Amino acid sequence: MTNEELQQQNQELKDQIAILTQQLDWLKRQLFGRTSEKFDHPDLFADQQAEKPDSLGDAAAPEDQAQSTASANPKTEKRQRKIRKDRLPENLPVRTEEIIPEFVQANPQAWRNCGFEEKTQLEKEPAYFYLRRILRMKFVPVDNPLSPPVIEPAKPTIIEGGFWGPGLLAEILSNKYLYHLPFDRQHVLNKQRHGVDLSPNTMGDAAAKVADQCGLLVGLMKQRMLESRYVRADDTFIRYLDKLTPGGSSNGYFWVYRGLTGDVIFDWQTSREHHHASDWLGPDYEGILQSDGYQAYENYCRAQRLRGKTVLRASCLAHIRRKFENARAERPEVIDWILRIIARLYMLETPMREHGADAAVRFRVRQNRSRPLIDLLDRVFKRLINTRIRPKSGLGQALQYALGQWPAMQTFLEDGRVEIDNNDTENDIRPSAVGKKELVVCRQPRSRKTLSSHVHPAHQRPKSRRRPASLPPECHRATARRASGRA
Repeated sequence: MTNEELQQQNQELKDQIAILTQQLDWLKRQLFGRTSEKFDHPDLFADQQAEKPDSLGDAAAPEDQAQSTASANPKTEKRQRKIRKDRLPENLPVRTEEIIPEFVQANPQAWRNCGFEEKTQLEKEPAYFYLRRILRMKFVPVDNPLSPPVIEPAKPTIIEGGFWGPGLLAEILSNKYLYHLPFDRQHVLNKQRHGVDLSPNTMGDAAAKVADQCGLLVGLMKQRMLESRYVRADDTFIRYLDKLTPGGSSNGYFWVYRGLTGDVIFDWQTSREHHHASDWLGPDYEGILQSDGYQAYENYCRAQRLRGKTVLRASCLAHIRRKFENARAERPEVIDWILRIIARLYMLETPMREHGADAAVRFRVRQNRSRPLIDLLDRVFKRLINTRIRPKSGLGQALQYALGQWPAMQTFLEDGRVEIDNNDTENDIRPSAVGKKELVVCRQPRSRKTLSSHVHPAHQRPKSRRRPASLPPECHRATARRASGRA
């Protein structure tokens, strides 16, 4: 081999070592590092902080002394404030109990009340079941008792002819799809604590019927979401059992859509193919679509332009920032500077979000203060990409991703309704990770469609002890071993 070939081979090996080192660092951060993405720099905005005025002189000394005395134990003060204000609602009812000694009650004329000692406790009454008996009275005219009786028509119910009331159904579905408590555990809980036997099979059937009724509501939510002309989209995978796949399971996907008013719709699909987003949004949608860099969303925007529709895509600054955070070990000074500029952008957004600023105010602030920072980052990214940075390195990939998403980052500057990132949609997805292991028992992809349109998919257990056709052989063997053990 020539000297040039050896140098080229040496450089390729160095690049490969650098990529493997970066992947190892990323894995260590995922396993042992902190999960928060906050980038704290106490001196980051020191130049913008105004000094406290000292014009009060000696007159302010007593007040300052009182404040210093009150904050002598900040840990105790913070703990008390958090318990009394943050953790309890203001409209929480209060029940007062007066405890009087027995000898005082026996001779109250000999005693005079001189005060009391107070102690406050947080209490809760456990939930309870009751039978709701509805009597629809029948009436006949007094002057014509032989005429047919009149009666108030029966009110519509969620499940026609069902024995379970709407409050019980709401609690069962909330426990499963919001708090990830399977039907089996709810069955044991209700039977042991309240003595009420609620069959898991009946819970599954009820969940399917409620989902059918909620389809009308989901349709209205989708209509309102598309009419707002601002949709935020994301997706996440989840495994499901499939008899047609080697191993007995496959990866399905929740396509999650969030509207301007906070409505969230989960659309269950068995793949991540691009047409799923196009099918859900439809050919008539016009407005803004905010997402990460997945190509399906960009392809939909291009297809809409060919149809004569205007769909602007808004990017997510959190995804861009995450790429640089993962490559932080390569060029710490450069990447820290980039993260500081991104932190300034978030510092401008935080007070507007906390105070509920409208779209017009957000537009003016972004044009005056956020646009110079966005333009500065654009120039820095273009200058760095032309330097000697390996394209396959973490920093190189972060720059390529950022420049690819930067035209879509301009959208939040032009429309005050658009958020700077898509973190709200990611937060909507995050609770589903708790129930992924429990939801994997779904037998067919289509059964997950039941509740995916508004919360999470319905879990329906088999109604008999026959082997479900879609369960893999490992499940049958495990079930047989458990059955033999019980016998």
